[in-house]
Amino acid sequence: MPKIKTVHNIKQGHPLRYLHFADICIDTHNQLLYRQGETINLAPKVYDLLVYFCQHTHRVISKDELMEQVWTGTLVTENAISRTIVKVRKALADDPKNPQFIITVPRKGYRMVAEFVAVETVSNQKTSDCESQESQSQWVKKSRPTDVQLNGITPSNQTKSNLSKNTFWVIAGLMIIIVLTFVFSTKSNKVLQTKQVKALTREVGIELYPALSPDLTQLAYSKEVTGKPSYINIENLSNHVKRSISHSRAALSKPVWSPSEDKLAFLYQHNSVCMIYWAQLDNIKDKESWQAITECSADSSPHFVFSPDGQFLYFNDRQSASHGYQIFRVNLTNSEKDIVNQPITNGLGNYSFDISADGKSLVMVNSEFSPTTRIYTLNIEESKLKQTAKLDYLMRAVLWHHDNETIIHPSPHPAYELWQSNLDGTKLAVVASNTSRVKHLSRLNNGKDFSFVSYLLNRDIHFESRGQENIELDNSTVMDYLPALAHNSGQYAFVSKRSTSAEVYLSDLLDASTIENTKQFTSFNNPVKLYDLAFSPNDSQLMILADNQIYIANTNSMEVHKLPLDNIAIVGVSWQDENNLLLSSVRNADWYLMRYNINEQKLSPLPVGYQGGVYSAVDNSYYLIADDSFQVMKFSDLSVLPQVIPLTCQPSIINRKLNLKVTSDGLVCQSNAEDNQYKRYSFTTKSSRLWQKSVPSIDFDIKKRGMVYTITKQSVSDIMQTISL
Repeated sequence: MPKIKTVHNIKQGHPLRYLHFADICIDTHNQLLYRQGETINLAPKVYDLLVYFCQHTHRVISKDELMEQVWTGTLVTENAISRTIVKVRKALADDPKNPQFIITVPRKGYRMVAEFVAVETVSNQKTSDCESQESQSQWVKKSRPTDVQLNGITPSNQTKSNLSKNTFWVIAGLMIIIVLTFVFSTKSNKVLQTKQVKALTREVGIELYPALSPDLTQLAYSKEVTGKPSYINIENLSNHVKRSISHSRAALSKPVWSPSEDKLAFLYQHNSVCMIYWAQLDNIKDKESWQAITECSADSSPHFVFSPDGQFLYFNDRQSASHGYQIFRVNLTNSEKDIVNQPITNGLGNYSFDISADGKSLVMVNSEFSPTTRIYTLNIEESKLKQTAKLDYLMRAVLWHHDNETIIHPSPHPAYELWQSNLDGTKLAVVASNTSRVKHLSRLNNGKDFSFVSYLLNRDIHFESRGQENIELDNSTVMDYLPALAHNSGQYAFVSKRSTSAEVYLSDLLDASTIENTKQFTSFNNPVKLYDLAFSPNDSQLMILADNQIYIANTNSMEVHKLPLDNIAIVGVSWQDENNLLLSSVRNADWYLMRYNINEQKLSPLPVGYQGGVYSAVDNSYYLIADDSFQVMKFSDLSVLPQVIPLTCQPSIINRKLNLKVTSDGLVCQSNAEDNQYKRYSFTTKSSRLWQKSVPSIDFDIKKRGMVYTITKQSVSDIMQTISL
C-alpha cells in the first residue's frame, strides 16, 4: 500500500490542485477547506487524515493503518486518532450520529463514503473561493489572442491589433494593482529599519532573560555565576542600584513583570521541584511573601507571559522530557488553569509563544521531529486557531511586533540578527545585527523597541594522552566543540563555527597545530544545529547527529549523505558495527531504543524499557540504561534476561548525546547530575569507582589513545536594547 502523500509531497509533486465533492472543496496546495462560503485552515494532522480518507473512499481503514500511514514514524494512542477524526468531522460539518462522509465501522475502523475527485480546477462549485480559481483559469484562456474565427469571421489585422492593445492595457493594469498592493501591504506591516543597539549590562558573569518594567525604569534579569544557583537582579536604570533575589538551594530565573509593575513573576527550580512564583516588589526579598502561581514539570523550562490586562498568566509546560510543550493559562483571580487551543504537541510541541500587545492574539511556534517550524496564531476571544506558515528551519523563539501584525524572531542558527517577518514567514527586515549571537527576546513597552541577550561562547579542544600529556589542538577564536576521537587512525573530528555556520572538520592528532592539516568536512545548505559526532569501529565513517537527522560521512572520500529517517525523534546515537547504529527515539511520549541498518535502511526495535545504550566489541555485549532507575544493564544476548552492573548514568541523555561511553577497558558516564560526578566501570574487575578525570561537561570523548575534551575560554552574555532614532 502506498504511503499517504504528505503536505510537503503534495505541494512538490501532486499535479492536481483540488479534491472536491458536492459543495466541499479541499485546496491541497494551501491546506484549506471551503464549505458553504466558509474557509477553514486545516491543522497538519487533520489535513493529512482528511486527504488519506479522500484518497481511499469506500474502503474500511483500521486505526492501525492510520497509525502507520498518517502518523508515520510516531506512535499515537487511539484517543489521539479519535480526537483528530472529531476535528475532521467538524471541518466537514459531518454529524457522527447521522454521518454523510465518515462512517464508524464497529471494531474495524472508519470508511469515507463520499467520492472525492481530484482535479486541477473546480467547476460548478457553490463556494466562492473555488469559483474564483476556476474563473481565473478561464479568464486566462479567453484573454489570450488567437487566430480562431469569431462568429464565422476571421479577425482582421486591425481587430488583432485592438486585441493586442487591450491585452497590453489589461496586463499593465494588473501590474499596477500588484505594485500598489505590495506597497500598501508593506506600509501596513510597518517594516522596520535596522536599529542601533546599546548595552544595558556589561558585568562579569552571565546575564540572561531580560525584562524591562512597563515604565522602562527598572531592568530585571537572571544572573549566573560559577559555583552557585542562578539568581535575579533588579536594577534601577537611572542610578544602577541593584537588588538581588536569591535562594540558597534553588535556581531563580526568567523574571516577568506584571502589567501593573508592582509584582514580578519568576521561575523556581530545585531538583525535581519546578514552580512559577510571583511577589510584591516592595517585599520580594522575603521568601515567605512569594505566592505560587502554578507548578511545572521537573523536565520543563517554561516560558510565561502576562496578558496585558493582568488577568491571566500564560505558560507552557511538558509532562516529561519525552513530551512536547503545551500552552496553558492561569486565571490569577481564582487560580483556575485551563489549556489553550493549540496544534498537536509531538516532538518539541509549542515551545515558544507570545501574546500581542493588544491582548487579542497568541502567536506560537510548533515543531515535531524534523527541523521545521510551523507558525500558528490564536484568536483568544474566539479560540480560533490558524496555521500561517511552515518553514524549513527551526525558529528558536517568537515575539509579536508592536503592530500586532508581524513577528520578531532570531535569524536561522547560529543567529546573529533579529528579523521582522510576516506571519507567513516572509522576512521583511533586519531589526538588529550583532557581532555575537542573540537569544531571549522581549518587547519593550514603548511601542517600538526590543531587548535581547547578546552572547559569545569560545571553547577550545584539548587532548590528554594516556601518559597525561596535555596538547592544545587546532582551535579557532570561536566555538570549537563536540570533539570525537578515531579508534585507531590518530584523527579527530569536531564542530566549529569558524565559517559562521556550524560545520564538521577533520584533523590529525600528530600535526594538530598546522591549520592546513584541518579539512572542512561538511557544507550544509540549510541552517543546521549539531549535537554529536562518532567514528565507526574501523574509522571509515563518521556519524553526525543534527536536529533529528543523522548524516554519515565517509572519512576517505569526504562524501556526506543523510539517512532517510524522517519525522522521528533521534537522540543518543552510537555505533554497533560498520553497518548498524543504535539510537533512541520517542513515540507517543515513551522512549524506544532501536537499531538502524544503514544498508537496508531499516529500523528494528531493541528491548523495551531502556532510554539508550551502547555495544561493546570488547566483550560482545550491549549495555542499556533503564528508563526509570537509570541503572545500566548488561545483555550478553538480547534474547535472555540482562545482568545488573554497578553503574547508574543519570540522566541518560544530555543535550541529545548519550550519557554513556565505551572505552577499551570499561564504561564511563555521569552518575550524578547535581555535582557533575562521573563513574567508571571496569570490564576486568566488574566494579565501579569515581572517575578522577576532570571533565567540565559531556563534551568529551575517550579512546585507547587518550581523551579529547573542550575547555571554555570565554563566556560572555550581556543584555542589549534596540534604539529607535
